[in-house]
Formats: sequence, structure tokens, C-alpha cells
Amino acid sequence: MNNRNVNLIVKSFLEARSNNYFISNQNSELIPNNESEAYLIQNKVHNELDKISGKVIGKKIGCTTKIMQNYLGIDHPCVGTLRDANSYNSGTTLNMNRFTKVGVECELAVKLSRDLLYSNNPKLSNIYKSIEYVFPAIEIVDDRYSNWKDFSASHLIADDFFSAGCVLGLDRYNGELLKVGNLEGSMYINNKKIGSGIGNHILGNPFNALKWLISRKEIIGPSLKKGSIILLGSLVETSWVNKGDKVKININGMGSVSVNFQ
Repeated sequence: MNNRNVNLIVKSFLEARSNNYFISNQNSELIPNNESEAYLIQNKVHNELDKISGKVIGKKIGCTTKIMQNYLGIDHPCVGTLRDANSYNSGTTLNMNRFTKVGVECELAVKLSRDLLYSNNPKLSNIYKSIEYVFPAIEIVDDRYSNWKDFSASHLIADDFFSAGCVLGLDRYNGELLKVGNLEGSMYINNKKIGSGIGNHILGNPFNALKWLISRKEIIGPSLKKGSIILLGSLVETSWVNKGDKVKININGMGSVSVNFQ
């Protein structure tokens, strides 16, 4: 795909973000040809948003658990970008009118204590040393597509892979990082348990998601920066919510996060 077509797709996503944010796959000229183009487009979109929408705070990694891969029909991790403009504290209330069709996911998250450099052969030991803390989070997703089941993974990636924000927990995990994989996370909507999973459902070890991410230079460039927030993946299948719903996730040994919708 030439630069003209890439720029045309970037422009289409920027226009969508400022006008109802509904995306169709009817125009083949506005669909990336492959995953590399998708991440190029995603990064270009955020370079433009940097001028008007505050700063990028990190990344979210989707499709890292079998339950999510089966749900979406995608067998590999996919990454979207997180911005401070749609990052919230636990207990916040969000207006349903801001979304097309809003959903929630139960996430393990990390904050980096130092720059984590790109590597084509990253070591988990180095990743452990780069984590300031681990904490629970709710990812906010939005189905803003004509029919996402008909979209390619690359098309969804170019648009941040459903990403619409995050609710960050205040609690921090104080145990050994090697034991995070054994922790169970559960999600509740209106006090009804929706589902649960454990950390090791994320690529066999939750930190393998971060290991995978820093091996992808087309996504992160030279590094993930100190202070970055990374959502490692959902332990339960996406739940689509309605007005008045109260959502809570709890990760044993780590704490809970909540968000309400009105």
C-alpha cells in the first residue's frame, strides 16, 4: 500500500473519531492490507491525536487468552493504544452516550519502572526487573463497527482493537511476581458473577504478553517508556453492558476495580 492510501486510512479513522465513530468495511481502499500496515496506521493516528487529545499512557494487549481468542476468532495477540483522556479511577461513572456499544473486560495490568527496550529475544528476568507494580484494571471496549465479525484483525488493529479506555485500580499486588499467574480474577455485573480466569491463562504466564509486546518493533518503536501502563489481557470474555449496570472485577490477592454506567 502506498503512502497516499495509508494517509487516506489515517484520515478516515481521525474523521470517525470526531463524528459518531462508526466504522464500515465496505470501502476496500480504507482497509489495511496486513498487520504491519495496521500498526503503522494506528501509530500515525495517535501521532495526530497527540496534538489535540492529551498523551498516550500505554498499550492494551488483546487476544492473549483462549477464551478471548475463541470469542473473537483471532489466534494471536493484538494491540491497541491507551490515552490519558479516557483513563479513569476506580468507582467512576461513565455516560453510555459516549459509546456505540460498550463492553468491559477483566484485566491484569502493569506499570513500568523504567524504559523497556525493544528486543527480538527478550528475557522474562529483565521484564520482571522493569515492573514497578502489578494491579487490577477494567478495560472499556466499544463495538463501533458495522459488524466486527466481518472485519479482518488488521482492520480492527488499525482502529485500536476495540479500545475505548480503562479504569485503573488503586490496589497493588504485593506478592512475588512469579505467583501472579496463579491469581484468579472474576467479573461481576450488578453483583452477579459473569466469569473468572487465572493469570496463567494469559499466554501461559501473564508476563509473556509483555515479552511478546517488546519483541514487536513496529508496535512500540525503540522502547516502551518508563511509567507506561500495559493491560496484559482479559481473564474473562467481554461483557456488553446496559445503562444502569454496575461492574466490578476482583483479583484475589490484588484487589478490586469498579465502574458504573448511566
